[in-house]
Parts: sequence; C-alpha cells; structure tokens
Amino acid sequence: MQITIQRPTQIGGQMTRISTHSTSIIIDLGHNLPSNDDKDALDNDSTIAELTQGCSAILYTHYHGDHIGLFHRVPDSIPQYIGPVAKQIVCRKYQQLCCLPEKECSAAFKHAFRTASNMKIFQAKQTLHFGDIAITPYFVSHSAYDSYMFLIEAEGKKILHTGDFRGHGYLSKGLEATLKYFVGQVDVLIIEGTMLARPEEKVRTEMELCQEATKQMNVHKYSFIHCSSTDIERLASFKNANNRIIPKRALITDAFQKDILDLFSRTAGKQSSCFDFGQVFTYNEHNQKLKEWMITNGFTMFVRATPKFHSYLDHLLPILPATETLFIYSMWNGYITNGSTQNTEYIRLQEYFANNKILHLHTSGHATAEVLRKVCNLTNPRLAIIPIHREKSTDFKSIGISPSLQEKIITQDYSMEGIDVILAPTSHTRQ
Repeated sequence: MQITIQRPTQIGGQMTRISTHSTSIIIDLGHNLPSNDDKDALDNDSTIAELTQGCSAILYTHYHGDHIGLFHRVPDSIPQYIGPVAKQIVCRKYQQLCCLPEKECSAAFKHAFRTASNMKIFQAKQTLHFGDIAITPYFVSHSAYDSYMFLIEAEGKKILHTGDFRGHGYLSKGLEATLKYFVGQVDVLIIEGTMLARPEEKVRTEMELCQEATKQMNVHKYSFIHCSSTDIERLASFKNANNRIIPKRALITDAFQKDILDLFSRTAGKQSSCFDFGQVFTYNEHNQKLKEWMITNGFTMFVRATPKFHSYLDHLLPILPATETLFIYSMWNGYITNGSTQNTEYIRLQEYFANNKILHLHTSGHATAEVLRKVCNLTNPRLAIIPIHREKSTDFKSIGISPSLQEKIITQDYSMEGIDVILAPTSHTRQ
C-alpha cells in the first residue's frame, strides 16, 4: 500500500492518495490558500490529469476551497463524491458565481457548476467499495456543514483520515462516541493540526459565542453580522442570539444567503430546532415598506464583502442611529490583519462601520491541541500518525501525547509493514 500526501506541511491545498496493488482513491483535491502561493502549481488540467491517473474515485471531506478547489480540473471519467448537503451548497455557490458579468469567469464557473452537479453523494456510516478499498464516512463538526472523516480499510489495514474537525461546536457531541464505537484502533492516523500554529487564539464553544452575541445584540437595535455564509453552526449561533431578544427581530439577507439558510432549515433543521432558521427576509433597497419595518422593529442582517452589500449599507447606515448599530466580525482574525492572508474586501466592509460599535467575535472551526490529543488516544494508532493541514514550523508532539505515540509521528517519507508513506510538500508525485 502507498499513502501519498501532497503539501502536508501547509494549511490548505490538501490531497491524499491511497493506493493498493490494484486500486487508488484520493481524499480531497484542494486549492492553495492565498497565503501559501498566489499561483497554485497544481491548478491546471494536465497536472490534475496526471495526479489523478488511474484513480477509482475522489472523495471530499467538505466543501472548503482548500479541500475541494481543484475539483473542476478532474477528468470526467473519474467519479467524485461528497456529502448530500455539501453537494447542494457547492452547486448553489457556483450557480451564484455564474451570474458574474465577466465572460471568462462566467464560462469557468459554468463548467464548475456542471461538474459539481454531476458529483455523486455518500451517506454517513454507509461504506463505499472501490476495488479492494472500503471507505466509511463519519460526520464531524467543522465550519463547513456536512463534513466528514473517512475510515479506509484495505489490505488488512485501517486508516483514519480526519479531514478538518473540531470539538467545541454544537455538532461535536458525537465525536468521541464515533471514535470509540465505530472506528476503534487504527493502524494509521492522518490528522489535521491547524491550531498548533495558533496557541494564543481564544477558542470558545459555539454556545459561549452565542451568549456573548446575545448580550451585545440586546443593547443594539440593528446588528450586521459578517461570518461564513455556509457555516451552519455560526449562523445558528447568531440566529439563536437574535431569537432570544424580545421582541424577536427579523433575519435579513440577500437571495443567496436565504437559499443557504432555507437549505439548512430543510435538512439539519428537521433534526434540531437549533438549525431551523424560520422565516428569512430578502432585502430589497427599493422596498420602502420593508425598510420602514426594519427601522421600526430592529433587525439582524447577515452581510458579505460584495458590491451588493456595499450598496445595501450605503442606503441603510445613513438612516440608522450610530449608537444603536452593531457590526460583528466573526471570521479568522488573519483576514483583517497585515500579512499574506489579509483580505482587503473584508477590511473595506468593516470600514463602513467606523462610527459604530465593532465587535470581533469568533471561534475556530479546527480542533484544539486537547481534542487532537483525545483523537490520538482514542484511535491509538498501531503504526503511524501523519499530521497534515498544519504549518511547517509546528511540532505535533506538542499536543501532549504519550512518548509511545510520539514515536509514531511521521514527518518524512517512511515505510512500515507493507505501507509506503510519501510526503510531497511542493512537487507532485505520479502514482
């Protein structure tokens, strides 16, 4: 068996290929994040065709671009799999992008939309078989809804690929039980380590975030929220905070965000009222009746850093009392600080609220060192621990696992009991 991991010592641009003598599958095919490389060396049809040659299937842990961003480059002959709700989100995203005026972008997005529409879906805990490889997806909490870890069984070995996950979300409760009763001990653990590079970052639970949001929103009549438009748990935190205010205020957004919230209500909302967003109103700057109702009763608006929302703010902010208006930034702080990860559009959006209360209220979508340690202990890998999705400078031993587990951490090419591990940080390796 061969395990090949592209770019293991960076956050983003993920790809793991697992091959037996007769079958190959790939987990994730992500694009570089802007901080890693302005031009992704893998982002072309010929390279992806070479990387995926002979592959039986590609399976995606979730829909973030650093895990799925190169899916549109994959030859049509290779089936691609993703969670059922995740597929709908990807399709809705590219449907939205197809509306952009630039002809060149529009053509590329239309191709991506068609490719996403043809993706196959898998279900949690239902095993898929590709040749002599069996793969079972297990649901995890992450800042992308419908995320999964994969248990891969082949040639008498068990490999767990965690994808991105965390232990402090509403949907994290099943993590320990899943590992104890469904996964058990594995031979190889491939595990993310994003938070190892951010030891100073405050990690609160989603419930704690909701409680703080409630306090702030309760004393501000008009709340504007900038968070991920597809992070169901974060959106639910602000929805739940909004619903605790008496009288309850309306949720306002645009048609795209409303479609996403309605999708969450139809799916996760059927399992828990926490994720039922109820009636969501689409803002229209020409609808004077809606605007008057919003001003009279107060509102919570989910915003994005786009020209459309700039126009909304140009119309709304001049007529709202500055002291009653709140802007909450609920994304990673690295996007609005100096450095290679800075997003100027996010900064520009925040600048609209220079005369208002601005609150930074966020918690990570990734596992803390404590949770990483728990996963290592629960799965007790027999042969190897392979850290991925981490900064090169980080030391996975720092999570505090036992010396016997520390000895199994692999950070370079290695062979053991019929398994060859190849770590390819920059170049691509043909299988």
